[in-house]
Amino acid sequence: MSGLQKGFIMSVTHKAKHAAKNAKGKVKEVAGKAAGNDRMRAEGQADQGEAHAEHAVDKAKDTAKNVGQEAKGKVRQVAGAVTDDEGQEAKGKAEQLGARAKQHLNK
Repeated sequence: MSGLQKGFIMSVTHKAKHAAKNAKGKVKEVAGKAAGNDRMRAEGQADQGEAHAEHAVDKAKDTAKNVGQEAKGKVRQVAGAVTDDEGQEAKGKAEQLGARAKQHLNK
């Protein structure tokens, strides 16, 4: 499995986990509101807030990782160009493209 595939699977898994937690919180909030249970309503809102915060943290981690991978690819590309090593230059370009693709999936 390629790094891009792993990144995609992790991204989808995290998004699904956060969406499920958010949905659970929304259900709790609505049920609490319907039952006149302020505690349940507040717990639902808290669950939704946690889901949003966890999603933001995962997104920031992925962004930092992708920026680092893109920079690494650029260094490899430039090193390949300087040393006239077309293979390294191509690998560097591929790493950059992979990092950009992962970042695009992260949105």
